[in-house]
Amino acid sequence: MNETGSVQSPDQPSWGLLTFAGILMIILGAVAILIPAIASWFITVFIGWILIIGSLFIFGSAFGFREIGRILLRILVAVITLIAGLYLVINPGDGTETLTLILVIYFIVAGLFRIGAGISERGNDGAGWLVVNGVLSLLIGLLVGIDFPSSADWAIGLLVGIDLIFSGWVVIMIASAGKREARAA
Repeated sequence: MNETGSVQSPDQPSWGLLTFAGILMIILGAVAILIPAIASWFITVFIGWILIIGSLFIFGSAFGFREIGRILLRILVAVITLIAGLYLVINPGDGTETLTLILVIYFIVAGLFRIGAGISERGNDGAGWLVVNGVLSLLIGLLVGIDFPSSADWAIGLLVGIDLIFSGWVVIMIASAGKREARAA
């Protein structure tokens, strides 16, 4: 049963789980934005852990859905995020340039996957938000990549924080739209 006392459809995502995942992503993003002045080594390790933890929430949010395609796509984004985070934690001495290059790759790949997810979910609540999120991630990756390596001085904490906040917001908007639709049904 859901909050309204009706039985939840097996195809209906867990809106509470999605909302929780979105809130946690926003909190992690805010933390990333507030720590950009700390030493490069610490930022590299810190952002690595943020990506590892964020990947767990992305992975967990995948199971808020029932369709295998949606689950697998979110798991793939979680794995990409986890790999990026592990690399940073294991190799912090490579410096901010390596981190920036990894983030460029992450933003471009994540942006493309988010655009693909939004297009594949066309007609579902929140699909447009996924496309917007994907386009913004792709643009961030391209803009930082074009200015690389000088972008390494400013990009790290700011961009990861912005991406996590916007991604969390999108997840919350999707959950809110789904809740409204479920109540209307």
